[in-house]
Amino acid sequence: MPSSQAKVLSKSTLYKLLSHHPIASRPKPPLVVDVREGPYSHLNPASIQDALYYLEDERSPTSSATSPSTSVATSATQPRTDLWLPYKIHSSPNGDDDDTIRQSVWTITARSTATAKLNYSKERVTEILGSQDYDERYNIIPPVDGSAVQLEYLPMKPTKLNKELVRIHLQLLSRFKCAVDGNPDPANEFMNFWIPCTLQDPLLLQIVLFTSSCWLSETRHFSKALQYAHKHQVYRMLNSQLTDQQAQTSDTLVLGVVQMIADSWYWGATHDLKAHLSGLRGMITLRGGLSQLGLRGYLAKMVLIHDIVMALAHEIKPSMYGHPGFEFRDSRAMPFNTAFNTPFISNWQSFKECSNSLQLHPSTAQILDDMRGLFSAILALPRNPSSEHVQRVLSTAQWFHERILNLPEDTPALQSPRPSHSSRASSVESPGSSAGSLRTDKSSSPSLLPDIMYRVIRKVALIYCKAILNRSPISSACSEEDIQVLWLSIWKSGLATWKSVLGIFAWVMIALVTNCHKIGPGRLIKTLTMSTMMSIGMENWDVFNHIAKTSFRLQRWLAGGRDDTNDLMGGEKVVDKYGFGMIDALPPVDIPADVESSEDI
Repeated sequence: MPSSQAKVLSKSTLYKLLSHHPIASRPKPPLVVDVREGPYSHLNPASIQDALYYLEDERSPTSSATSPSTSVATSATQPRTDLWLPYKIHSSPNGDDDDTIRQSVWTITARSTATAKLNYSKERVTEILGSQDYDERYNIIPPVDGSAVQLEYLPMKPTKLNKELVRIHLQLLSRFKCAVDGNPDPANEFMNFWIPCTLQDPLLLQIVLFTSSCWLSETRHFSKALQYAHKHQVYRMLNSQLTDQQAQTSDTLVLGVVQMIADSWYWGATHDLKAHLSGLRGMITLRGGLSQLGLRGYLAKMVLIHDIVMALAHEIKPSMYGHPGFEFRDSRAMPFNTAFNTPFISNWQSFKECSNSLQLHPSTAQILDDMRGLFSAILALPRNPSSEHVQRVLSTAQWFHERILNLPEDTPALQSPRPSHSSRASSVESPGSSAGSLRTDKSSSPSLLPDIMYRVIRKVALIYCKAILNRSPISSACSEEDIQVLWLSIWKSGLATWKSVLGIFAWVMIALVTNCHKIGPGRLIKTLTMSTMMSIGMENWDVFNHIAKTSFRLQRWLAGGRDDTNDLMGGEKVVDKYGFGMIDALPPVDIPADVESSEDI
């Protein structure tokens, strides 16, 4: 527990201490426009300025001087931008965002992981476990709940290894929290709440260290000893706060448990996942419901989104969503966003009508409209439908299935050569249209461009039709072989492509995630599904709520009243078996023999 001395420090004493901190006199951060390139381009500079300065304090002058992208201030009135651009991440010459993302992941992994490996070899796990007394000195910072205090320093033991783990969080892992393609808007309101919270609070920062260590263990850059050491620290801090009546239902503790639920689902043991989920239910009940949580409703959304995505992935009932005592409403009315158009929502603009704005081939739009009609027919069934009602739905599914099956595997030829009917192909030629662009040479003839989105949507539609015709769970209609083919197609078409059609992508991922729990890419599929739903839910809760309701009703109908045999499952065994699902996206990371003189470390 923190010392009594630390607890009674007055605000004036605290501010006096902070005023002598070296960060207090540092210049203002550069403007967002100045940091559009680089590993921090997805973050708001003002939100994490002090934390980044703290991380970069021990950068060697030689390393900074040799970087072609650095810009060190020459006076106290000029902003230092070298910490925002420790290395250059160039835009792809053909405007291909996905090439840039892949190169960014490669570069960040090579630099940060090499440095982390070096520091790990020096500091070792025993020092991490021996940092208990040191960490608790930092608990004098006011809680994050409603606090406007800017980040002044990181509440952790300032080892070089810990700093590299935070860098991996900021530069890489945080990118996919609420953005499918790893490129969130620096002005994203949720990210500007979440990132400072994870760095300011001691518990949340320890969870950041744990999450980064999980990823390094998954990529085989580290042994699991580091992961277990940070897990021990997280559990120690969790238990300490859970026994404190003032802290046991705080926003930061709830946020920490939600993150541990995600980490357990991705990398942890099943019993840990269930324990965290059960504990979260109890904390929210003690708090008085989801509506009592802070962070402008974002915390309540995080709780429900994680609960919903995991339940859909395992085709089970959610733990909180739809249960008494866990109601949540977002009163904010958001305008219609065409990118959120999805077959899960009836009575919206047809995909044929918005095919140009979404850059869909006419056949792709027709498939999506057919699937919307089929889902609507199922939703329209009475609670106890007659055999005639059910047969009518099955006949519709059979007709759609045969029509889609008769379509070619690749994009059919267009009946009309007019550009307005060739939305996706023409968009590649148009300089003013970038959303959903294919990873293809723009000099290619539009008629020769492959439409991988069409292939994916056609195959997923056949999976849904098969499940409906057999009235069996989606997981039984979506084989592991199907998932492997679809996953490679999704990756090949580029994540930026799917970010431009998030409503469609949610429909795709909900099918894939039901049967991904025992295959190599499973962790990445789960992460992308969560990221997709977070992106939609944080921006427009009404749309997300409709997607969730339709998905659960469809799964219940497909179950046909049969008892659920599925259950939640942590990802530890599968990750231990397969490692990182896209190993070709990572560079080999070796520590140079002459580590002390290496400028890359």
